[in-house]
Amino acid sequence: MRWNSLSQRFAIAGFLAGFLVMAAAPLQAEEIIASGQFYGTHHPTSGRAVLVARDDGGYEVRFENFESDAGPDLFIYLSTAEEPHTDAAIKNAHNENLGPRKALSGAQSYILPEGVSPDAFKSVAIWCRTYSVMFGAAALERP
Repeated sequence: MRWNSLSQRFAIAGFLAGFLVMAAAPLQAEEIIASGQFYGTHHPTSGRAVLVARDDGGYEVRFENFESDAGPDLFIYLSTAEEPHTDAAIKNAHNENLGPRKALSGAQSYILPEGVSPDAFKSVAIWCRTYSVMFGAAALERP
């Protein structure tokens, strides 16, 4: 009886050790394609934008420590403008609308539409469609 109990303990300990090794193994890491710091243009804007290749094959723009002003009709544009410091830079660039801004501050994310490759895009802009002005932007630098 003692042997059976001891072998059961070893079996359970082996199972738990295997489980812990699997749990500690890193998951496939998402790849950071580009990132940059937000700066204000017409309104104070700060934080970091990170362009990420997700594990599922899609792409996403994430905002970290984001802060900006309130405003009407604000949208997130992924843009081909290299360093948009003027409204004209966004107006004259190719932009992919990622949808309305989700919050004034904090972490948030915007998924690129299926089929949109991030390769040509160089910046992220907070754009007011009502007044055609940029609240702020982040130039995206590749590692």
